Amino acid sequence: MQETAFNEKLYTSTEVAQILGVSLRSIYRYLDENKIQAAVKTATGRHRFTKQNINDFLRPSVQKLVQPVEIKAPVEVQEEVYKPSYYETSKQVEHKNDEETPVKDEPVDWLARFRQAAEKYKSQELKTQEIIAQPSTQVWEEPKVEKVEEDLGESEFNYYRSGVGGLKEIAQSLDKSAKNASLDYAFTMQAGLSLHKPIKPFSLIHAYIRPGDRSYFEKVLQLTPSTKDTAQLCLATSNEAKLYKDRKEMHGLQVVSDEQIKLDLLNEGETDLANELE
Repeated sequence: MQETAFNEKLYTSTEVAQILGVSLRSIYRYLDENKIQAAVKTATGRHRFTKQNINDFLRPSVQKLVQPVEIKAPVEVQEEVYKPSYYETSKQVEHKNDEETPVKDEPVDWLARFRQAAEKYKSQELKTQEIIAQPSTQVWEEPKVEKVEEDLGESEFNYYRSGVGGLKEIAQSLDKSAKNASLDYAFTMQAGLSLHKPIKPFSLIHAYIRPGDRSYFEKVLQLTPSTKDTAQLCLATSNEAKLYKDRKEMHGLQVVSDEQIKLDLLNEGETDLANELE
């Protein structure tokens, strides 16, 4: 069999695969099985073949000793080091830098890997639960807490403008929101007095609420802080039990006692309005 004519040069693995009509993976296998010899392996791990290497592979029955040619690899621009993924085999990693064209790996069963990860997480979680469930050798003693009397100090006044509408809509929304959440509230000042009798128009509603419920009402009533002069609603926060115990329902709304309305009006200098309650 006559030798195939090739040029006198060094061939890359890709070029050899094209000449032989096989895949690049087959070239790697031939190298591992010593069926084909590479004349040069560069410092970067790439294989180079002479025409004699190729003819020797094509004529395996003829034994020829090929003297390896010592060729110094040309200075190459430093290439980015390939970082193989965790599922690649050691052989794939060895040949990865041999060509610019990456080697395609077999498809990975990601579903199976996810299931394995889930089983591992479940196992760790069960171990954690077992540790938590183990009885402690320490004897837990309930801390002694001194009973603190309910804060009955002065109320804190907070002024807002609301995004739900006018005074009527604000009052109805406050009542509905409080009932839905089972929270205490009670109108006072002009808003409370107006439920007793018609009075001159006013632009600010006053209502008592508990301090811990303030953020809830701020959210459901779409409240933004405001000054007293421009406010639509004043929420007076207080935990005084008497305020909510003595309240009464008028026209479907909760109102503080008559004595509390009169006291609040007098404290704000509204003497004439306070006298109208008598």
